[in-house]
Amino acid sequence: MNEQQNLNETDYLKNLTIASEIYLNKKEIPTAVLLNLVPDNDAEFEVYYGTTYPDHKLSETGFFYNTSQLIFEQVTAHKNNDFYLPSLQLISYADGEFAEIFIEYLKIIIEMDKQKFCAAVREEKYRSYNPIKYYFEMNHCK
Repeated sequence: MNEQQNLNETDYLKNLTIASEIYLNKKEIPTAVLLNLVPDNDAEFEVYYGTTYPDHKLSETGFFYNTSQLIFEQVTAHKNNDFYLPSLQLISYADGEFAEIFIEYLKIIIEMDKQKFCAAVREEKYRSYNPIKYYFEMNHCK
């Protein structure tokens, strides 16, 4: 299991490196690369959020916030269904300084189609995480 997790973290880091190079060159990040920025676990999220740390080369660029926004806009503005569950997964990490913007996008996603949100979250593991859990219950999803 540890070997598989290390492999996944390495793959994640490779994708993050590709995305950051594209971002720093002010080019459009391909949707496949953007989609793979969504962390699958806490370790990957730590790598992604780690780009905001003062000692990281991306800390002054807004990479984390801007790419998160791009991921959410794939659902909210572009109606790209491939990003629907990944967006909710990313939102499940809402905490601290970025929680407010993540929750704002969650509200937009719910407003777009409450039934779709309820159906999607009903089956997903991140339903137990706030703010997903809170909005699942608040919207009387069953």
